[in-house]
Amino acid sequence: MAGNKRPSFLKRQKEQLRQARAVEKREQRRARKEARAAGLGESEFGELAELTDANVPAEEPASDEE
Repeated sequence: MAGNKRPSFLKRQKEQLRQARAVEKREQRRARKEARAAGLGESEFGELAELTDANVPAEEPASDEE
């Protein structure tokens, strides 16, 4: 029976990065939609995007220390 083991570390890492990018894209789309609904111009939207980016936690780089 295939499919009962976890994916390799690198495959799992790629999957997590892909999911993080997808979530970020959804948030950006949502912010643009809300900005359009509120009637904000491009300059106000830029400030709104900066605020939403500040709320997203940055990923910590992997440490190569052994």
